[in-house]
Amino acid sequence: METTINQRVQEIADKLCDGNISELARVSGASQPALRDIVGKKQAKPRFELLNTIVESSALQINAEWLLTGKGAMQKVAIEILHHPPYNDAVGSGIIPVYDINAAANLHTLFANNREHLLGEIKIPNAPDCDGTIYVRGDSMYPLVKSGDMVAYKQLHNVENLVAGEMYVVDFQIDGDDFLVIKYVKWEERNVSLRLVSYNSHHQDMIVPVNAVRGIALIKIMIRINSMI
Repeated sequence: METTINQRVQEIADKLCDGNISELARVSGASQPALRDIVGKKQAKPRFELLNTIVESSALQINAEWLLTGKGAMQKVAIEILHHPPYNDAVGSGIIPVYDINAAANLHTLFANNREHLLGEIKIPNAPDCDGTIYVRGDSMYPLVKSGDMVAYKQLHNVENLVAGEMYVVDFQIDGDDFLVIKYVKWEERNVSLRLVSYNSHHQDMIVPVNAVRGIALIKIMIRINSMI
């Protein structure tokens, strides 16, 4: 069934913003009154500037060809959720900030001033409440997590609240060397040291003193983005 551009804008709101035009305006940066004009009773003809704003939104990842013609997939990318921790979690807004961990260099710096390292946002409907998303580097969790995948995390403010056996991103310093790793984390000695375990069998376990940890965050979801165009 063929649809109009106006109907496709409404579809974006329905599928990515829970039908909320105000949220679509916030996420895309488009004018809320203009959006309401084209999806409401007026069904005004969409202006190029408005459509371009929607397409340029990094959070929405809308495919321009689909928006203009209805052909192809709605989004430029398909988001594949690779991992959910095995417990119930509150659903967040679905919009998760994406941070440049390379520029921040470590979690400690990122947590202290995350706005300075903000790259954009990613929209994941029904995602659990997360503090942010970073790109993965390294192969210690390969092939479960590949370099270039993304992980969405929740900062752990007190390591004593660690859920043993879950996957974390851990920032620590030993003998002046900085480490930023994604590992399964267990207690080696309660409140004294941690055992960091890789999925990749070529990597040895690491024993890290708790007092060497500068930042730690529970990985809520792992994301792989596949291009659709």
